[in-house]
Amino acid sequence: MGYSLSLLALQCADPDSPLSELNIVRTGQSVEFACEQLTGHAMPQGWYIVVANRCDHRFLEANVLGSLSKKCRVIACSIEEHVMFSSAEEWAAGAQVWRAVHAGENGPIDLKTSGVLPPSFQSMKDDLAARQEAAGGRAAEVDHYFDIPLSAAKAIMGFKHDEQVPGINYEKFDLLREETAPQDQKSWWKVWK
Repeated sequence: MGYSLSLLALQCADPDSPLSELNIVRTGQSVEFACEQLTGHAMPQGWYIVVANRCDHRFLEANVLGSLSKKCRVIACSIEEHVMFSSAEEWAAGAQVWRAVHAGENGPIDLKTSGVLPPSFQSMKDDLAARQEAAGGRAAEVDHYFDIPLSAAKAIMGFKHDEQVPGINYEKFDLLREETAPQDQKSWWKVWK
């Protein structure tokens, strides 16, 4: 079994404002990390992370990330361990700053990048590429390139889905709930609409 997650990290003074824009609310209940459809947690350095139990949550759409990034710094990740797909991107001031994508279906040595990558990106990429080569390169049974986009995001916001963060209780994530926007609600008796 592997993770299939969408991760959104928001660096802002009040995470409830961008959450409200997404029609997501904190319920006041605590749950285990990623055990429900939506969980969240306040992180060091002013980050708040939202974790969705699917790799293609709507908050990963470019128009949503662009809108959110007008109010706060945003990191977004898509993780699908079943096919070894990972992506990470940063948004600020309404625009994408950088993006890194690994698609395991293209082989273990697959990486596409764009934008102005974080300063630590090249050394971290070189380290993981060396590990891949030492394990057998393209013929290896392991896929170190999968970690490159996610490690780049971690270098900024301090969180990676499969690593423990000191001081964070993974049994005490916020339970989040998506609320249906009024314009999306349809009356059950209006079947013709």
